[in-house]
Amino acid sequence: MEQHADETQDRVRQRAYELWEQHGSREGHEAEFWNQAERELKGEASSNDTSRGVTANAPSARSGSGSDGPGKV
Repeated sequence: MEQHADETQDRVRQRAYELWEQHGSREGHEAEFWNQAERELKGEASSNDTSRGVTANAPSARSGSGSDGPGKV
């Protein structure tokens, strides 16, 4: 699991650096580019999940939650 986290952080770092370069290598905006890179990569992961039929709200749909509350039938 740790290797996956390292790979993810490396991808974020690489994308943030690309964004920084694209915007003229301005100092003082590193956090903005890092956050944007994270959002973009999370968006990629989400679109990959939905292409496999996995949706973000699928677990709650199966949990029984609704207007009657969780667990009521």
